[in-house]
Amino acid sequence: MTPSAPINTLYKMRNKLYLAAILVLTFFIYLPEIRYSLVYDDLIQLVGNTRLTAWSYVPGYFTTHLWAHLSWTSHIYYRPLFLLWFRIVDAIFGPPADLWHLASILAHLAATTCVFLLIRRLIGNFQAAALATLLFAIYPTQTETVAWVSSSGDLLLTCFTVLSVYFYIERKAPISWLSILFASLAIFTKEAGIVAPVLIFIYEWIHSRFKNALVNAAPYALPVLLYFAFRFNALGTTVGPAYTNMTVTEMILTWPRLIAAYLGHLLWPVHLSAIYALPIEESIWPLLLLIIVLAALVWFLRNASPNIKFGAAWFAITLAPALAIRYITPKDSVHDRYLYLAAVGLAFIAAEGLKHIHWNRISIAVSALIVLLLCLTTYNNLRIWQNDIALFSRAVEVAPDNLSAKNNLAYAYLNANRPQEAYPLLQQLIQAQPLSVNVNYNMGRYYQQTGEQEKADTYFRLADPNYGK
Repeated sequence: MTPSAPINTLYKMRNKLYLAAILVLTFFIYLPEIRYSLVYDDLIQLVGNTRLTAWSYVPGYFTTHLWAHLSWTSHIYYRPLFLLWFRIVDAIFGPPADLWHLASILAHLAATTCVFLLIRRLIGNFQAAALATLLFAIYPTQTETVAWVSSSGDLLLTCFTVLSVYFYIERKAPISWLSILFASLAIFTKEAGIVAPVLIFIYEWIHSRFKNALVNAAPYALPVLLYFAFRFNALGTTVGPAYTNMTVTEMILTWPRLIAAYLGHLLWPVHLSAIYALPIEESIWPLLLLIIVLAALVWFLRNASPNIKFGAAWFAITLAPALAIRYITPKDSVHDRYLYLAAVGLAFIAAEGLKHIHWNRISIAVSALIVLLLCLTTYNNLRIWQNDIALFSRAVEVAPDNLSAKNNLAYAYLNANRPQEAYPLLQQLIQAQPLSVNVNYNMGRYYQQTGEQEKADTYFRLADPNYGK
């Protein structure tokens, strides 16, 4: 053994301890959520979903849509491995309950570990990679993805996408079958997984030539084609219909507002919400300004390091699916969970900058202060996910004109047997949507809880003409 061998061993042990410390800190920041209730879509996606209760249902995940357990939902989502994840969680933790949050926390730790491996491989500097990974793990915009059980697909998507790129870089032969495997897992987990082959192409293009990038990315066409074949077999279509009456032109004109909203959440990640207001833009000037800004960024990055170029491209490419707001639920098209995978690219850029920092007492103290502030902000944002009342109270506060947020809050109050707090919201909703089935049903529940059955029956009949027959 050479004299340097013990020193190398000590360095490796120290590095492992640093990574373990990051994971432990992240775990304890999110640990309070194991006492939180299931909220929002958890109740209709998980609770009572018999398709998650037995392994015999698993083949059906690949031949039906995500919400096949309900007859009245959209058929545009095809996510078989997402359902398989919930089946595994059900087998380990039992029927959907608060403890399922622990599975999301562990998946976040797994994603954090994968991000560290990739950054370490790209940057080659352990300290920079560790600190950038810590920022990724504890950044406040991650709270929705980790705290909302139904968004755990983004955690899996990130794990698989990052590992696909990692094994592509680590490949010892022209084709990495491990990389293709993880790209396939990403695609079959969530539609946005289709960005994995694009990231492979961009990485190779940055580090080589366009022709080489095309050749090396070509094998990834196989899982993409396979996915669309399975999707068409399950849904009868490869692309789902638009959710709203928003035109393509309106969607494109609204992109500057949408991108500005996401950048705002990243730069000032406080007072976050599950629902945000996003007015439709009608003017072309913000779009023209956006094009100018993007062109300036491309020009500015032309001489940047490959890692910064790749980080910027990663952020743009992985956020791109979130811009298709015409195909996302109306009034519910902005979600911080769409930043989770995109934040990996920002972590590359952060690590590239951090490796040039000269670490002394001042820089260490500043870094510690930033980490502390991020931990406190994450903890504060996390608390709105403890139940539906807290969640939708924040949503109504952030987006007061969002009728869906008000209806969800009224519904939460009724479920908590607090009808008097639901009533002002229901009055506003009845005036705005007098024919809404959900609003009339909730108003009927209000009168039922307050002992006015005759009025309750009136609203139940408005919600369902067959009521009482």
